[in-house]
Amino acid sequence: MKKKLLILFVISCTFVPSLAIAGNGDPVPFTVKPTDPSTERDPFAKSPIHVPCVYLDGRTLSFNAAIEGCTVQLLQDDVVIFSHFIDENETSLTFPNDLTGTFELQIVRGAFTFYCYIEL
Repeated sequence: MKKKLLILFVISCTFVPSLAIAGNGDPVPFTVKPTDPSTERDPFAKSPIHVPCVYLDGRTLSFNAAIEGCTVQLLQDDVVIFSHFIDENETSLTFPNDLTGTFELQIVRGAFTFYCYIEL
């Protein structure tokens, strides 16, 4: 009986992350790097890093509360072109229409920066 309950618990836990955000658009595949690479100590924790679940639909980025308090940035040639702080209860962000081309999308959260390249 305990074995059956354990199996049911494990199966139910695998479906919970997929329900965390009903994303519109394509999922954004992030890579992680330290926010400040010049620090001497290793910023990576011994436990797994929770990568934010973010979707891009055209010019609109949708996300859940996992990036609340983070900064979203768009960089072009290592220059910050756009920056926005994510407030409480904010679940989407629309980029300005005058931004076109390929950008490095960054989500800065404490010691970690999640990044990928997007086309607007």
